[in-house]
Amino acid sequence: MTPRGKIALAVGLSLPPAGLLWVALCHALPPIQGDPMAFALGCSAAALLLTLALGIEAVAHERLFHASIDPLAGADSRRLEVNQRYLRNTLEQAALFVPGLFLLAHHASDLRVVAATAIVWTLGRWAYWIGYHVDPMWRGIGVFSMGISLALLVYGVGVFGHALAGWAGTAALLGPFVLVEIYLFVALRRPAA
Repeated sequence: MTPRGKIALAVGLSLPPAGLLWVALCHALPPIQGDPMAFALGCSAAALLLTLALGIEAVAHERLFHASIDPLAGADSRRLEVNQRYLRNTLEQAALFVPGLFLLAHHASDLRVVAATAIVWTLGRWAYWIGYHVDPMWRGIGVFSMGISLALLVYGVGVFGHALAGWAGTAALLGPFVLVEIYLFVALRRPAA
């Protein structure tokens, strides 16, 4: 199986269970009352503690107790490299996820949606991390968390644009993003010169 095929398989295997879990949590969690922004803050903090902070700790402990204590000595283990890549990717995703979760909380009529989203995103980050350790191509098993990050931000910005100027506001804010995405998709499919 090609590397792209393996990633596609991992993504395909993970999407249905992630979606079903999200729907189940939205219905199974007890009703949540309170300030939506305070709730989003708590959910964001919990998600980052269980993903980003754990990644930071994994890298720190590896450095402290192994030859890679000198980061310039070239003694980084494969485990450390995977943990660093997970950490960097999780930081990138958190930069999209956190504001998106706040926007979702602001617009959602049911805070269970916010809780379910934070839980599934966290589980996706763990799946990405574990899959990466098994085989770099199996990191695709947690790629749905990246989709969650992006979807939250696009949804939130689209609603914000609509509140500002109707559909023209939505188009003005999301249009450039969509155009660049299309360009990247087309341009990067061609072999590099």
